[in-house]
Amino acid sequence: MSMSLTGSLEVEKSRLETQRARRTQKAIQLADTGLASLAFVLLFAEDALRAVLGDAIGVALATVICVLYSLRLLRHWRSVRWMRMPLMLVLFLLATGVSLLWSQNLESSLISWVIALATAGAAIGMTMLLPWTALVKALGTALRWVVGLGFVLEAIAVFVTHGPLWVLTGHRDMLSFAALMLLIVLPLQLAERTVWRGWAYIWLLIALATLVYTQSMQSWLALIAVIIVRGFVAWARAIDPQKRRPLYVVSVGLFIGLGVALVSTWPEFAAATTRGSWVALISASSTVGVVFFVALVVTTVWRSWFVAVDRPQWDLDTHRAFTATSMLPILTTTALVVTGAFDARLTLASGLLLLVICAVVTKYPERLRGENRY
Repeated sequence: MSMSLTGSLEVEKSRLETQRARRTQKAIQLADTGLASLAFVLLFAEDALRAVLGDAIGVALATVICVLYSLRLLRHWRSVRWMRMPLMLVLFLLATGVSLLWSQNLESSLISWVIALATAGAAIGMTMLLPWTALVKALGTALRWVVGLGFVLEAIAVFVTHGPLWVLTGHRDMLSFAALMLLIVLPLQLAERTVWRGWAYIWLLIALATLVYTQSMQSWLALIAVIIVRGFVAWARAIDPQKRRPLYVVSVGLFIGLGVALVSTWPEFAAATTRGSWVALISASSTVGVVFFVALVVTTVWRSWFVAVDRPQWDLDTHRAFTATSMLPILTTTALVVTGAFDARLTLASGLLLLVICAVVTKYPERLRGENRY
């Protein structure tokens, strides 16, 4: 009798400990998701924060977020397979740091490099600590806050000052880019039924209204490019991997056509881009840092494509269902490449954060399937 009672108490104790551990893990994940949402919001609003509060505050906020994620990563240091980190990302950050030695504006360059390091650290922390679904949820939540508040504040500004102020994001193109990303993320969440359908449609209308209001040419061009790439992904998923040659022939033909059009109109196109954009940077420089950055973008796009078009596979089963959010890296990098040709500011804060997330998660594709192995 006593042995039976002792056994029951041990079972009950084990059950309570399991529940406590689950609650603790859930609380940690919610905290990580909230911190990720905060990081997204702060980096999308970085220009406005630095303009109002100064560079020191902007650097401090980015550094605090990086430190928080670094401390969390230290707990899992031995379990993270660091050798799989994107080599081009590491080389780009190192080359950018070395270039400080001959920088003409050391203070400004140092601030940019510190923010880049902090941003990359936060991106690595988000990708390695959060399940992919939670990370997508954090991004979607942050984008709704940025677009919603930005749209409301600009509507108020129109009535009060009779003109836009770009209060939240600091400039028009960043608000339009946030709306573009919301148009990318929400349909993927809708496809996986992780958001309420009615509210999702309302937010899609708000994002479209924001794009119309901002009148940002690069965001509209990026949206068209995203739709085209989404069509190619659907085509690739619908056919056997061994029968994709027509798809690649059409893709190559399209890119050759775009390349010829770009070369023929290069002076006008280069003049249309803002100073410091990816196009202007490549046109004016051939430094090692630029080479590594271009390599980072190209390798990320390459991996993102195959993550999007190939079925999840980690054993002999080749018929697992596709996931909608596995398309997020290729659609995001497409948007970044197009908008980055016009405005380098998109590559310095939120843009760099998104690029590093895509670069890292495509090196750990098992995380896109919901596995939390590091």
